[in-house]
Amino acid sequence: VIDPGHGSEPGATSESGITEKEITLDVALRLRRLLENEPFEVLLTRETDQRVSLDQRVAFANEHKADLFLSIHVNWMEPHTIRALETYYVGPTDDPATLKLASRENKDSAYSLSDYKQILEKIYVDARRDESRALAKTIQTRLFRSLKPKNPLLQNRGVKTAPFVVLIGTQMPAVLVEISSLSNEGDVELLTKMDYRENIALALLEGIRSYASGFNGSDGKGR
Repeated sequence: VIDPGHGSEPGATSESGITEKEITLDVALRLRRLLENEPFEVLLTRETDQRVSLDQRVAFANEHKADLFLSIHVNWMEPHTIRALETYYVGPTDDPATLKLASRENKDSAYSLSDYKQILEKIYVDARRDESRALAKTIQTRLFRSLKPKNPLLQNRGVKTAPFVVLIGTQMPAVLVEISSLSNEGDVELLTKMDYRENIALALLEGIRSYASGFNGSDGKGR
């Protein structure tokens, strides 16, 4: 299941007016097209500019018994000179910037960050979390390796844990990837180019393919 972040409400918005919701959907549709040429069954949480709640995104993935869940977002960072990639899997954090991001992304949920901390304390370190970490590392590596030559100032912020609702509630390996920064006009200029968006989708494909090929204990579905 691919989850294009936001929809209806814009999410992050660049000074030139490019919205997170349009970038995430465009990249998700590109990724679906690429994945459909591979032995994968692909579903999107949204295919148009529509509002889908966080709980609905989680329920969609769980009801369809997805093998993987990939949520695509575009960051807004301070200072605006930052051009960074980050990939998250479920877990607690004390990092102020990550907590601020989680609070922003979770804002349409009924829970507070203190509620999430209590929920996270009940999540035991199981295979799902280990697989999520492995998927996050693969996605982050492929993205940075692919985009760095085209975006030389890009920073690799690595893999992190965060209490995102869509990562807490999903019952399969799940990651949230911040593919760019709408606060940086250099990144924004690149995002206006269709080939750069295609490169992002290709890198995500490579990450998923690499993870799936190394997946142990699979029943063969979608591999």
